[in-house]
Amino acid sequence: MKTKVVLIGAGSTQFAKRVIGDILWFDDIAVDEIALVDVNAYKVGIMKKVAENLVKITGRKTRITATTDRREALPGAAFVISTIGVGGAERYRKDLEIADRHGVNYNVGDIIGATAIFRLIREYPHILGICRDMEELCPDAYFFNYSNPMAPVMTALHSATKIKAFGICHNVQETWEALSQYMDVDPNRVTYWCAGINHMDWFLQLKLDGEDAYPKLFEIARSKALIEDAATRETCYHEDNINLIDYVRFQIMEEFGYFPSESPYHMSEYCPYYRKNEDMIRRWNVWDRWWLDHELAADTTIESFERKLEAGEDFEIKKSPEYVPEIIHALLSGKLFRANLNVSNEPGLITNLPRQCVVEVPCYVDSEGIHPAYVGDLPAQLAALNTSNSMEQILMAQAVNTCSKRYIYQAVAVDPVASANLDLEQIRAMMDELIESNAQDGYMEGWTD
Repeated sequence: MKTKVVLIGAGSTQFAKRVIGDILWFDDIAVDEIALVDVNAYKVGIMKKVAENLVKITGRKTRITATTDRREALPGAAFVISTIGVGGAERYRKDLEIADRHGVNYNVGDIIGATAIFRLIREYPHILGICRDMEELCPDAYFFNYSNPMAPVMTALHSATKIKAFGICHNVQETWEALSQYMDVDPNRVTYWCAGINHMDWFLQLKLDGEDAYPKLFEIARSKALIEDAATRETCYHEDNINLIDYVRFQIMEEFGYFPSESPYHMSEYCPYYRKNEDMIRRWNVWDRWWLDHELAADTTIESFERKLEAGEDFEIKKSPEYVPEIIHALLSGKLFRANLNVSNEPGLITNLPRQCVVEVPCYVDSEGIHPAYVGDLPAQLAALNTSNSMEQILMAQAVNTCSKRYIYQAVAVDPVASANLDLEQIRAMMDELIESNAQDGYMEGWTD
């Protein structure tokens, strides 16, 4: 039986190159075809050439195809990966600026809150459309979603399709690497057990050479100077010239006992403590809108790829920590792999979080499938923070599955940052403007009051 991987949103240059390179890196599995899909014919054409170059470098026999029509690519697929974004960086910037005018400052604003819900409104119909096409054309395939807002997308999908859908993020493995760097040790010496919700997982166990590593982290948390020194060793953000200093997450650890996943920029949006005014935002070093800058600069990467191709230069393959290639490898080879994935909590994997929510828990992968692990109760203080976000995510999912504006207002009314800054009338005024602005761009068709 032939193995076909479909990558939808292949114009997301760096990500697509990384995933394709990682899949080709394994020499003990055979992937017969990688089909690239993007609505932008220019970008998908460039990425086809990049992928063909990676095939040449690795010596694999994988066929590369490219199309702007996903239905053309889906038949026969075993794995479908989506990293789509809808609306573009300028629409995203408009949403942030509208929230700013109403006194609510988000940094990234792509998971919960006033700006995230419109990212969901723009993307979800297309993501659900992919699953509907899969139900017809490749019903047994795995669907791996990378698009944010992750948990609301997956919450909505789980009630709308029977496709085997899993949400994939980088927050756990990148935080594991950062924590190793903060402690100035080789990551291979550090093990962990992590669970919660997307972007707010908790390192419930963190061990260095088999011993509890938390005393080292609490030692760093003793002073700003030690946190700042630890930040100089972090590479993921600093390699992109982002001045990450983890004041926020170290304080969360001190108050709640455990270190959360994702960056301090994100974490400052998931609780009501850090974004009440500009002075506070700058004091906690969570003011730089680096993700907006990243999205605005996306076209420069595809242009650099085109120049490299025109010069006849080969692309470098460097194994990355991306989960999806490892999951595909485990499913095809039977070699066990563990990843933190976004799955339904309906089986009660985390027993003190809502059954309707999506949780991010350790999952074991082998040739028999993907097996989410039972976690049990989180410490009560962690469950409280997770619940505040997961209930908002449930409301967001209800909004896009019913196209009811009522759920939009309710979701943002319980948002930690919005409710810390505005009263209910002010929240409604902000949402009215955001709804009108997105409607002008054609994204609210069919929505009712």
